[in-house]
Amino acid sequence: MVDDWLQAVLDALECGVYAVNSRGDVVLFNAGAERLLGWKRREIFFASGNRCFCCPPDPSGPTRSSDEICLHRLSSPSGYLENFRQLRTRDKTWLNARVHVGWASGRDGESLRVVSFWKPSNENSEELIRQTREAALEANKQKDKFVSLVAHDLRAPLSSMVGLMEFLLDDPDGRMQPSQRDLVNDMMATGRSLIDLIEGVLNIGRLKTGKIIPDKTFFELNFLVESVIQRIIHLAREKEITIDNRVQSGVRMYADMSLFAAVVQNLLTNAIKFSQPGGKVTVRQAESGGPAVEVCDQGVGIPADTLPRLFNVSEKTTTPGTAGETGTGFGLPFSFDIMEAHGGWLTVASTLGHGSTFCARLPHVRPRVMLVDDEAMDRFMVLSVLNQMDLEVMEMNSGREALARIEHEMPHLILSDVNMPEMDGMELLRLIKKDDALRKVPVILITGDEKAETRDLAFRLGADDFVVKPLILHDFLPRIRHHLGG
Repeated sequence: MVDDWLQAVLDALECGVYAVNSRGDVVLFNAGAERLLGWKRREIFFASGNRCFCCPPDPSGPTRSSDEICLHRLSSPSGYLENFRQLRTRDKTWLNARVHVGWASGRDGESLRVVSFWKPSNENSEELIRQTREAALEANKQKDKFVSLVAHDLRAPLSSMVGLMEFLLDDPDGRMQPSQRDLVNDMMATGRSLIDLIEGVLNIGRLKTGKIIPDKTFFELNFLVESVIQRIIHLAREKEITIDNRVQSGVRMYADMSLFAAVVQNLLTNAIKFSQPGGKVTVRQAESGGPAVEVCDQGVGIPADTLPRLFNVSEKTTTPGTAGETGTGFGLPFSFDIMEAHGGWLTVASTLGHGSTFCARLPHVRPRVMLVDDEAMDRFMVLSVLNQMDLEVMEMNSGREALARIEHEMPHLILSDVNMPEMDGMELLRLIKKDDALRKVPVILITGDEKAETRDLAFRLGADDFVVKPLILHDFLPRIRHHLGG
């Protein structure tokens, strides 16, 4: 990954040092990092996917405060950033460390994020780390709250001003001169741009303060991408740009569908904005597979010194498009925050003059289906159908057993028989739909009872679907895919 002489120099250091490229790949890892974090260099270099040492690997693992910005996504235009942080070790514990983050250029000119770290010798370092972190988080929350309040107070009078200008343009007597009408139109355009800018600030503030909480569901990526393309296709047509959707059908994603659509739309509008007329924009799955989408353009590209600051809301990195298009500059930071709120990543690779590729990647989530039926043979019949999909199935013998399991492990879909002893499927459905924490979990009732009153009762209690035995494959599978995507 690096020259032998440089590796030897870095290995002689007491502190840990590693470097990450713009794709999130670790390209340098010294002996100090091996000693402090427990990983061997070969494990890091040849691991699949991005390796992040300051974020938990999965929701069930150790956690850190979600308000702390990931070191691999931190951006700074000037020199080093220094802080007390926790880094994740190979044995899934947290290392309290003093961290420096800097930026350097690799041999090919690629921007590298360089992280150096060591254990403080101060015996009170853990308390100092805690106090420093709490103070930083509180200051950041107060800043976000102040910005949101100011933005909110500005939006109302600006909206009123734009409304009054619209009233002026509605001139039934025709007394307004053409030059005056043009001036009012320009003022309205400026006012609307300011309102869009304020809305961007408010959205980022809401996301950071937890007022926007992702409502995650499964959906098919191809369908979402195609719907977003239809929203913005007029922008591409104006510049005679072709949008090529190469996402295959059946690719499952788990996210807030509207928020993830906003990310894809931001990436597509940016790609159109910075593409030359007659160009091409491609939407595809990431080459490494998994729940990720890439938006690639052949446009002007992004300067290397801008890449580390691209997702930082406090940095002004927006520039006019190839046709003079303007923007608020909040689209990419907002998209970055959306992906971070999902536990995902937004990364970019770009070559000046040749285009850019943005990748929005989500954590892999395998759907959990709870199958509730007291008859083992009936469960076997349903399992024979479910095994055709990439699912984790939890088999339950009764409604009571299902409720007890749900307290510890929330399923993404519940398939329940109706006629069961102790607690039948209707009672299980009623208890699930009256619980605020459970009511959004879709429930499909499966029964041999074809009576209309049974079906009506199920839907009155909140059933999301109703299936009659014996199961018909071409009818049952689409119902499952409707709720789990893919």
